[in-house]
Amino acid sequence: MSSQLPRRRTAPLSVAAGVAAALALPAYSAPPVPATQVWIDVANHNMANMPELGGMERMAMDMMGGDRSRPNYPTARKSSTTGQYLDIAILNRPRPGREVQAAVPEGLGLGPSLTLVPPPPVGESRTPGTPSDPPDVEITVREFWGCSGAVGPGQPKVSTYTVKGGVASVSGGMTPGRFEPDGAVEPTPAYALWPNPVYGQQVPDAASLVGTHRFTGDGIPASLRFELDRTADFMPRISLTSLGEGDAPIQLSWLPVERAKAYFLHAVQMEAPKEQGVNKASVTVWSSAETAGAGTALVDYLDASRIDRWLKQKVLLPASTTACIVPQGVFDTDKGMASMTMLDMVAYGPEVHLVHPAKPADPKLLAAWKPEWSARVRTKSTANLVLGMDVAAGRKQGQGQDAKKESTGKALLKGLLRRGL
Repeated sequence: MSSQLPRRRTAPLSVAAGVAAALALPAYSAPPVPATQVWIDVANHNMANMPELGGMERMAMDMMGGDRSRPNYPTARKSSTTGQYLDIAILNRPRPGREVQAAVPEGLGLGPSLTLVPPPPVGESRTPGTPSDPPDVEITVREFWGCSGAVGPGQPKVSTYTVKGGVASVSGGMTPGRFEPDGAVEPTPAYALWPNPVYGQQVPDAASLVGTHRFTGDGIPASLRFELDRTADFMPRISLTSLGEGDAPIQLSWLPVERAKAYFLHAVQMEAPKEQGVNKASVTVWSSAETAGAGTALVDYLDASRIDRWLKQKVLLPASTTACIVPQGVFDTDKGMASMTMLDMVAYGPEVHLVHPAKPADPKLLAAWKPEWSARVRTKSTANLVLGMDVAAGRKQGQGQDAKKESTGKALLKGLLRRGL
């Protein structure tokens, strides 16, 4: 089951009415698209109660096709290990798919410049042989929400997703997904990216983006130079702790995160009991929202308008929040490795937009406005932890027990990564 939330569809009558209304309005011209665009994603991630992973961390990176010494774009949206992450993408329409040099501040700790290169073309995926019929599957999903010691009214909402004889069906009352972040760059070979397999580097923990950034290359405008201040810098790491075992309420707490605009938490527990002839799974999901339907897709970047709207709708927690309670009975953290409960948290940071030349204040000058370049910088800080695992115990396990952790955690990590939880 994908936790990605579907986009809302519009009824045909609504579309017709919208077209008629548009025809009655004065002509509107969209703002011009700059010839050169830069997108920068900044993230800080903390595996909160597994501070010393050792060989398990290396194993996780290998399983995802990664190399900590040579990270590859994108790294910031879905960070996998503790550390700071930086993604840069540039689309230069006059000379697409060319190498670009990015001169960066000394405080970044990655040398005087970064080399951005285009990604390789994506080949067609071919599956040899005749595809077999999908196996029979039954997945029951229980949905909870809200920061409270007790489960709220109308919870849980339960749905069952079934595939039998190749036919899929859904039953129950799961809340339709209503929220889906967007704005991510989906690069093609026309882009230039960093990090990349040739020039990628791990960002140092003490790195800073504050200072002058300048881009040069074939067809890059000479004016592509801008200053970034603390608003667009790496946010502090989330210091997240949990208290509570078994099916008792789980108390989550954290220190205030500098520059955070809002917070969101989401947790998943999966069990897969074995029954003859049927693959069954039971999935329990919970979020810190006061309304149903907010899923793990929200652990992403959000723009200011969406943050403001969802704060008013109590989907997100205010920046002043430092604690949240998972209600009693939602999760049982004593079930062992086969049903570990994984929690993700995000602190949404500022989003910076730059354009050159700046948009004229005089409406009479807009028709002649032709921006040479634009840049967008998004920031966030994230954390995850295993509910019910003590921080001190996690640290002790991380010292001198790499082989044991690899053997006990490999199957679990593979399953979680394949399911995208």
